[in-house]
Amino acid sequence: MLKNGFADGAIIFDTREIDRRIDYLVERDIPFVIVGRDNVYESTSFVNLDNVKAGYLGAEHLIKKGNRSIRFFLGDENFTVNQDRAKGFIQAFNDYHIKSELRHIEYGIMNPKFAYEKMKNILKEEVPDALFVSGDQRAIGAYHAIQEKGLKIPQDIAVLGIDNIPLSEYYYPALTTISQSVRKMVNGAINILDQQLKDPENHKSQRIIFQPKLIIRNST
Repeated sequence: MLKNGFADGAIIFDTREIDRRIDYLVERDIPFVIVGRDNVYESTSFVNLDNVKAGYLGAEHLIKKGNRSIRFFLGDENFTVNQDRAKGFIQAFNDYHIKSELRHIEYGIMNPKFAYEKMKNILKEEVPDALFVSGDQRAIGAYHAIQEKGLKIPQDIAVLGIDNIPLSEYYYPALTTISQSVRKMVNGAINILDQQLKDPENHKSQRIIFQPKLIIRNST
């Protein structure tokens, strides 16, 4: 659409460390905003969740609840959001002096079905103390595998998500999760892009970081 002149600007999601979309837009001086982060160009604008902190908060909460063997389900390993959440997760283990062999990061968990299948396979070998899932919708797949095995949440396995989607409050048990203010981030990106389009000559780079919030319910 940008190539054909059908759009004046863009909002970029799911960024990678080396992202050709960003290169393309910068080289052609096309207005855009990133929902995520960019460490390559100083001139880019983005809105983002502090994903390192989100990963840390989740791991810290589970550790403080007495859990030691923790699995972390993440999506595409190449996306910066997942890399940052993994960094925070690992940092919490280091800060609380938990053995590294007790933490397990599982990438490629793209949807509830993947989460269900992965958790089902894990439970054939072991029952971890806790599961941290990047994405509340994916957590429901893990719930299904755990409960299908006859295990109870959180008595046998604690489960924690990220997103705080409205449905998460109505999972059984209600899902402990991390809120990431998606609407605020998207609105922030739209406002920045609007400023770029209205006054491209005087636009300055804006980088807004939102803070995650732990929402404690019954699954941990």
